[in-house]
Amino acid sequence: MDEFEHIDKKYRQVALLPDKERISFINQKRWISYPVAIKAMQELKALMEQPRQQRMRSALLVGESNNGKSSIIGKFCDTHGQAIVDEEEEVLKKPALVIEVSAPKVKDIYISILEEFWAPFKTTQTESQLRAQAFDLMRVCEVKMLIIDEFHTFLAGTAQKRTNALAELKMISNKLKIPIVGVGTSDALSVIRDDPQLQSRFWVMKLPKWKTDRDFVQLLSSFEKALPLKNKSNLTEKELGSRLLKISHGNLGNLHELLKVCAIEAIHSGKEKIDLEIVESFSWFTPTRGEREIKLT
Repeated sequence: MDEFEHIDKKYRQVALLPDKERISFINQKRWISYPVAIKAMQELKALMEQPRQQRMRSALLVGESNNGKSSIIGKFCDTHGQAIVDEEEEVLKKPALVIEVSAPKVKDIYISILEEFWAPFKTTQTESQLRAQAFDLMRVCEVKMLIIDEFHTFLAGTAQKRTNALAELKMISNKLKIPIVGVGTSDALSVIRDDPQLQSRFWVMKLPKWKTDRDFVQLLSSFEKALPLKNKSNLTEKELGSRLLKISHGNLGNLHELLKVCAIEAIHSGKEKIDLEIVESFSWFTPTRGEREIKLT
């Protein structure tokens, strides 16, 4: 297996599999570690472990679409917020609770919480009934952090509805003494802009666009180690790395998808490595910008 030293040890056996299975492996979701993500997870862990008090420090994790926010939250929950069943107490313990809402409606917040617990409820229940049921479950299941994905959607609807929804989040944080984490695009910052109390509670973590620096080189190196190609691609080489950065517009999701299609082409072509020619053949491939088109000619 010495010829596959460019691949992480845990993936080297994959390089020996048939092409179809290697392509399936490439298309699977996979966590790629990088410094910004590690720092974000450390901050989230610190939030979860802070002493319980009346004003819990909360956070916003913001970045452009497809730039790694959901992956960070998913990895954090897998590592620090995994749900477990306490057999002795016969209860589900769920340290990190992730919900998604599409509008700033108080009832929708509690319905989303109940749905995450697979709890029976009726949409005809009153707001106070849903609140009481959700609070009981969060206490029993020892929720330590409430994470709200697509937090920027709180901008939808009227200003009054947004005010009511945000007041509800403050109450959840105060009564349960847990931090709230909002995850969304930079528009999420506008959600709390008009509320000085919320602004003081929410610390902001921004996921920047990638640029030519040491972190980007480390990222490319991590990607190469996860690709089951038989030959070394040298993704960190200056010209190749620069083209990958430019085509992906510094967006992590774009880069990941670009490397996937390039790696699959490297297998189909028999090159078994990603070179500049393959990368240039996918220079049109930018999933987060406009329509996604498959070149037929």
